[in-house]
Amino acid sequence: LGPYGGSLADRWDLRRTIIATNLLQAVTLLPLLAVNRDRLWPAFVVAAVQALLQQVNDPASFALVPRMVNPDQLVQANAANSTASSLARLVGAPLGGIAVGLGGLATVVAVDSVSFLAVAIATAFVRTATPSLAGGAMGNDADDEDEHASVAAGWREIHGRPALTGYLIVQSLARVAFAMFPVLFIKFVVTELHGGGAEMGIIRGCAAFGGLAASVLVLRFTKRVRPEALMMWGYLSFGVVAALFINAPFVTRAIWVYLVLFALSGLPNATSQIGTAATAQHLCPPQVLGRLSGISSATGAIGAAVGTVAAGLLVDHVSIIPLFNAQAICYSLCGVATYVLIIRRMGVGVAQRP
Repeated sequence: LGPYGGSLADRWDLRRTIIATNLLQAVTLLPLLAVNRDRLWPAFVVAAVQALLQQVNDPASFALVPRMVNPDQLVQANAANSTASSLARLVGAPLGGIAVGLGGLATVVAVDSVSFLAVAIATAFVRTATPSLAGGAMGNDADDEDEHASVAAGWREIHGRPALTGYLIVQSLARVAFAMFPVLFIKFVVTELHGGGAEMGIIRGCAAFGGLAASVLVLRFTKRVRPEALMMWGYLSFGVVAALFINAPFVTRAIWVYLVLFALSGLPNATSQIGTAATAQHLCPPQVLGRLSGISSATGAIGAAVGTVAAGLLVDHVSIIPLFNAQAICYSLCGVATYVLIIRRMGVGVAQRP
């Protein structure tokens, strides 16, 4: 449903859409209060409704950024968002554990609802005009607006720009790799490092620190770097760091080595994602950004399904290190594909902005 959620985001005022979806997300958490050991079905309903609302909220949030900053500030704006996301991951997990320990599910619902309300209130302070840029926003009638804001019209606009089509291909390939990771990581820690849940949690937690550091570095030192170059080098370096992590058991199984390497992986991971978001916002016409986000979500979901199923089918039949290396190669392929399908099609260099 991502493309249709993106179509709604392009059809409506972005600021109001984000406020409305966050208010609805706060309210639709309340049925969780009816969940108990004998009545689980409200949890499934809440999960489904939250996922539907997210298909509208995410494209609207994505399309809002280039309305608020100049084109040459997109990398810095997305780096600031990435910094906030890394901080949220560091704070959110322990906060959730504390909420469960203090008051159970009811406290979790209350805290989570407050977080959605906080986003709605913060968005209300946005003063940038964010009306729909589809046909009706330019003085056409309602039928023209519906046509200009349709999924089909958005796809025609995206398909007519080869670099954007390349972007969708790269993102789908990246989602294959990201989806494979959780299954392979668990098997790797158990079989190669002889670890358990504690080791898995500690190692993965280190990535948030690396991501936070990367966001700060990008925010401060990459004002002249083109977003597509940041995307390319991020994926290429991600493949290198991932390969070091995966093949380290040939040298040592000391846990601190894996903590350091996984923290380092947060750097290219965050860099590639900052570059990816800024590249899409730079290449895509603003009136289609919501649909690009929605279509990317849908094609990425296909890639994620391929990655998850492939990892599940192969993990018990192929040695974990070669299989994990194949997943790391996907990151490097994303970097190569970024150059071939995006940068070359744009006809620009890979170093600095003109």
